[in-house]
Amino acid sequence: MSEKLPSETIDLIERLLEGTLDNIGHERLMEMARQDAELRQRIAAHLEISTALDLLARDDAGFAERTAAHVMRIANEGEFAFADGVKRKIIRLRVVKALAAAAVVALAALPFLPKRAVEGERVALLLRMNKDNNVISSRPVHVGAVIDEPGGLYRLDFHNGAIVAIEGPSKVKVVSGMEIEMNAGRLNGWCPETAHGFRVKTAAAELTDLGTSFGVHTTADGKSEFMVLDGLVEVRKGDETLRLAQGDAIKSGVNQKMQAVDFDPSVFKNTWAFANGILSTRGAVTPVGPDVAEKMVHVESNEHVLVIPERRGVPFNREVRAEIIRPGSLPGSLNGDVKSIPPVAGKHLSTFLLRYNPVGVISEESFVRFEGEVTFDRKVLAIACKEEPLAHGDDVFATADWKSLYRGIELSQRFNPPDVVTLSEDRRTVKVVFYAGASTDDIRVILEDP
Repeated sequence: MSEKLPSETIDLIERLLEGTLDNIGHERLMEMARQDAELRQRIAAHLEISTALDLLARDDAGFAERTAAHVMRIANEGEFAFADGVKRKIIRLRVVKALAAAAVVALAALPFLPKRAVEGERVALLLRMNKDNNVISSRPVHVGAVIDEPGGLYRLDFHNGAIVAIEGPSKVKVVSGMEIEMNAGRLNGWCPETAHGFRVKTAAAELTDLGTSFGVHTTADGKSEFMVLDGLVEVRKGDETLRLAQGDAIKSGVNQKMQAVDFDPSVFKNTWAFANGILSTRGAVTPVGPDVAEKMVHVESNEHVLVIPERRGVPFNREVRAEIIRPGSLPGSLNGDVKSIPPVAGKHLSTFLLRYNPVGVISEESFVRFEGEVTFDRKVLAIACKEEPLAHGDDVFATADWKSLYRGIELSQRFNPPDVVTLSEDRRTVKVVFYAGASTDDIRVILEDP
């Protein structure tokens, strides 16, 4: 083979992998490959190697240098030039970790593809999770796309702000930016004002969002359940329409009328956390089970620090007070003084509580150490750790009254080390070490919405 790929080709491939290559760029890449069989082979090899490295390297940028010598013999490219290129790509894609499997297949078969298939409007981004609840890939989704999954967890982030998390086995068709058809699967959806009217159609009935968080469970035999965790929805079957409010649930089938059933959102445990923006938890930190907001706040556990969603999409029109407003640890690199962040017009915030709330009454001499972390899908603006900033945010973010003798964490304890809260450098992961006893320990994590 000849020398390394031309710069123009590399640029087109990188844009293809990132999902930003437009029709003109795609046609240019196809034309270059058709005209040069040798170039076509090297494009396919480059794509295969880049995709494999992106999967294996993930958060380890040094992987590229350690693998470059072997890759060089396969791809016939300069050792460090190729490694640097891969490293740049890994860094650019660190958050989404996108894999262009479809692009690899398509370009590998270039001699048999005379032109690019016409795609519908791009309306969403698909994020895919692995069994450890880590995002492993993302790709754009267009109108008309059919997603048929035998299992696993994925999420559709629509450009209008709607978030839909789905657990397989599932089969979903994206009808438009405001409608999907689901023939099987468990789904949790959340819609801001910009996506009110979003529809989920099943064989049994059709749900229309009216500003809410909802769940839909449908099976291949046409049976469906619909329930509302927050807000309102309408469910229509033929000429019959029912309006459901928070805590309501119904079921229906192809040949069955809609009827009320007990509200039991436990089947949405996995999709609910993903739809709310919780990407992963580790150690003693775990998401609270799905329920209506007022109940989640009061859930008790002796074994875990619970991640509890509060309000979402709150306009940032008043100051935020918090001890942590930048990466670091408290106590440690951060001094614990309360800082004020002024409001920003047009911005919105969402909040989560990380709370240890023991079951019943525990002896004041009993202390247990909890350590764990949670990673969110968006950046943390601030973390309120003590009583004053927590109370300041209650009227804006809290979903229910909370009565406790002590609030926040202890930065100085007589018989134990201090509680510790750490915000990661990328501002997405919050790690806690709580030395908890008879009282609760809690912090409020304030996120910047997209």
